[in-house]
Amino acid sequence: MGKFVNIWIAIPDSSISDEQTKRDKSIKVSMFARACSIFRVSRIYIYHDKTSRIDREDTNILKIILRYLDTPQYLRKILYSHMPQLEYAGILHPIKAPHHKKFEDIKHVRAGDIRVGVIILLKGIPYVDIGLGVLVPYEGYRKREGEKVNVKIISAYPNVKVRQATIGDIKDCYWGYEVRGVPNLHELLQETEGTKIIITSKKGSYFHNKEGRIVTCLNSIHNLLVVFGAPQKGVDEILASEGQSMKSFEFVVNMFPFQATETVRLEEAVLGTLAILNYALFK
Repeated sequence: MGKFVNIWIAIPDSSISDEQTKRDKSIKVSMFARACSIFRVSRIYIYHDKTSRIDREDTNILKIILRYLDTPQYLRKILYSHMPQLEYAGILHPIKAPHHKKFEDIKHVRAGDIRVGVIILLKGIPYVDIGLGVLVPYEGYRKREGEKVNVKIISAYPNVKVRQATIGDIKDCYWGYEVRGVPNLHELLQETEGTKIIITSKKGSYFHNKEGRIVTCLNSIHNLLVVFGAPQKGVDEILASEGQSMKSFEFVVNMFPFQATETVRLEEAVLGTLAILNYALFK
């Protein structure tokens, strides 16, 4: 396996604007979540697309379903109860990533296990629900009630104790993605210092011609941000609407040379691009 790289993607808030029903919008979001989880994406940026008329509810569906699907099932009722954006959550395929532990009997957990929990305050004292059927006292940096936290079990039943997990505890295991909203694409691209940026575009150079340089650059940089356009507009048009150009970026890449269809749908572009990059980075 090749060098470890943090893979991030950027998609617009208009990503599901081409779908007509809430059901279809929800399914499309789940495709993004599945693709990102398969290929170890650790951060999803959602940037504002000035070229499209955005329905605020679409943006809510996009963000909420992405976060919902990344949440272990034993925490979903606590964090996402009775939300209209999750009307079709029951038909969406689960992610089943490593941090999606099953509900477990407290007698069976082992010291060293890492689990995702949510903070619960009882008489001002912090506990954590980690899917064991009972709350466990929480030791770690102060968190707000209802906030998610990663914990490491440091002693097993009958005296189960946990502490907040460190980056070192989970660095060798994929632990899901975070979702961040940003005001516009240009601002995002200016704030990603120490990150190599790949802009996907039909107008770009074929990936095969850039692959060697991209992999070489990643030997000294830990973060890779892959930028996708909208269903109706490409990255070049979105940047142009912000008074910017993609010409100054080193890697503007066409990931689908000789495509036989007129367009590549965004969910197809995300899955296909991540698959190609995964091969290039880990072959």
